[in-house]
Amino acid sequence: MKNILIATDFSKEAYCALHYVTQLFTKADTKFFIANFYGEKINASIYHLLNEEEFSKMPKLKQESQLACQETLHQIIRDSGLASDRFEVISSEQKLSNGIKDLIQSHNLDLVVMGTKKHTGSLAGFMGTNTTRIIEKTLAAPLLIIPRELDFTPPANIAFASELIFDFNFEAMAILKEIATEFKSTITVIHYGEETEMSQRQWKNYNAFKKFFEGININLEFSSTHVDLSRNIADFVKNNHIDMLSMGYYKHSATGKFFREPIVEKIDRHLSFPFLILPEKK
Repeated sequence: MKNILIATDFSKEAYCALHYVTQLFTKADTKFFIANFYGEKINASIYHLLNEEEFSKMPKLKQESQLACQETLHQIIRDSGLASDRFEVISSEQKLSNGIKDLIQSHNLDLVVMGTKKHTGSLAGFMGTNTTRIIEKTLAAPLLIIPRELDFTPPANIAFASELIFDFNFEAMAILKEIATEFKSTITVIHYGEETEMSQRQWKNYNAFKKFFEGININLEFSSTHVDLSRNIADFVKNNHIDMLSMGYYKHSATGKFFREPIVEKIDRHLSFPFLILPEKK
């Protein structure tokens, strides 16, 4: 059984992500957990304790969260056509990042799904948002980010951006393999560097990648280091009709920098694609 968590604040963005993922994983061996973390609405004191006024809000917030979770559940069952036993709702008093971190362990989650806000489909829209906090602090499971108002398109073409320097986390990559297998996708590895500068280690990692995805069409494209990483990725996605972008998150790499620094602000604000981020190998 594959366990997928969809974090929701009951916004249109969150529901879009939920609806998208129910179309991406239709098989009966998938369980969807719809979780709302109403602790996000509580302000703790400087000592990280709830004052009396904030504490008094908890029962009402809990009730509102539970009711909204049930409404979302009924709506997605109706819209997706999936059986009710494929879904479970979770109403948590925890903050988002801590709540997701705990649920990854307690529910053995294979994937976490979130919607974007601010700039539709823009990686720049992640900066300073809940999504960024999840990436930086609690990325222990693959994270799929869905832009608002994205119609489901079978991911026939998937781009995977990589420096090919670090060993891949193939356990986390299993979710990407499942998607590519199900939809008979082509995966294009976008390497940030020149072919003539590839080291033996990088070729070894690329060959390991191809072996893991045996039976799936894999291509390799080289990207000039004279152009910003974000711009390279944006241009490739736009020019090659890419349906999904994926990359590993490594804190000490160019792609790690991609998530943490203003380079992300340079990406085209009008791109619209699902973005699958894989945790680094421990």
